[in-house]
Amino acid sequence: MADMLRILLASLAGAFLVTACGTTPAPVFYPNRGAERVEAPAAITATASVSAEQGPFQPDADLYLCPNSTITNAFAYDDNLRVIDFNPIILVDGKVVMASVPTNNACMTSGFGHRMGRTHKGLDFRSRPAGMVYSAAPGTIREAKRSPSFGNTILIDHGQGVFTRYAHLANIEAGVEAGRDIGFGQPLGIMGTTGRSTGIHLHFEVLTGSYPSSLTAYNPLSFPPYIGLTAAY
Repeated sequence: MADMLRILLASLAGAFLVTACGTTPAPVFYPNRGAERVEAPAAITATASVSAEQGPFQPDADLYLCPNSTITNAFAYDDNLRVIDFNPIILVDGKVVMASVPTNNACMTSGFGHRMGRTHKGLDFRSRPAGMVYSAAPGTIREAKRSPSFGNTILIDHGQGVFTRYAHLANIEAGVEAGRDIGFGQPLGIMGTTGRSTGIHLHFEVLTGSYPSSLTAYNPLSFPPYIGLTAAY
């Protein structure tokens, strides 16, 4: 009986290997595939409400969906999981120029919209290893704190009623404090899993309105591209 069981298990294992090897493997996300960078236009600083030193960050030219993941509210993508018509630099409400993805070498795990019975009010990105998160545009830091839901979170006021939020960070960089001005592309912290989070990632929001009680979140990729990029990219 034991011999028959071993033979049966070996047969099943062989059948599984044949099936697995006979299928087309899912595309693999290579973190350095988005090595091309977009140089931030001067307008990203010119539209700011503050004057502060620009950091080292340059946005990736492309955005990919994470492979082997169930992605809610995914955008249209090609055979390589590259998001179609992705805009690395956007114009929010016709007022503020900013980066739409404030980290490098990351793929998207969740989009903006209905998810698990509620509205997911931002975009989720992950990278392996966990990457640095940067300020998407110049502004004044309104919040740099730890909250039960967002964990280590930062909220930046970019002026003219435009804000960005960065949540679930593993840490908050030294000097990133409420009340301080910050330039575009300055390090904020490493993406993490603080607060209510099921894995290491960045939750990024673009909001408009009045701080602190009247802010509305919008899909960051719903804003049009900054037209100044058209000629170069």
